[in-house]
Amino acid sequence: MATPDTFMLWLKDEAWPLVAVAVCVGLAFLVLKISADRRRKTLAREREGVTDETFAAHLEPYGFDPMISSATYRYLRDVQRVQFPILPNDALDEDLGLDSDDIKQTISDLTAALGRDFNPGLLHKPLVTVEDLVRLLQASPRQRQSSAA
Repeated sequence: MATPDTFMLWLKDEAWPLVAVAVCVGLAFLVLKISADRRRKTLAREREGVTDETFAAHLEPYGFDPMISSATYRYLRDVQRVQFPILPNDALDEDLGLDSDDIKQTISDLTAALGRDFNPGLLHKPLVTVEDLVRLLQASPRQRQSSAA
């Protein structure tokens, strides 16, 4: 194939392959978007009736503070915008779509809201599930109140 003399000649020769690649990329994006939407709707339907109260009640027999569990659930739904009911064994990254910055922000916000100090030494393993997050928050020491003299 001869080298085109001008950009328009080159574009005329290469337009169909470029259009084909663009269509394939667009279709792949569309398939992924539809798949994610269907998954979200399926999870919402399967988990209908799960609320912050039922979430906390599920964890309470295992020694988790219902206030911390409930606050974690509400934060993930309201601030991190998880669009389906959350279960304790949901993975923070794969199931809820949180990246490491989102997880750090969640820990920071929740420890402050719950009146606790974040102690990085409490992390013996990476935070994987929502239950791990609740466990970390519960293990974090309460903030000391300064006495006014």
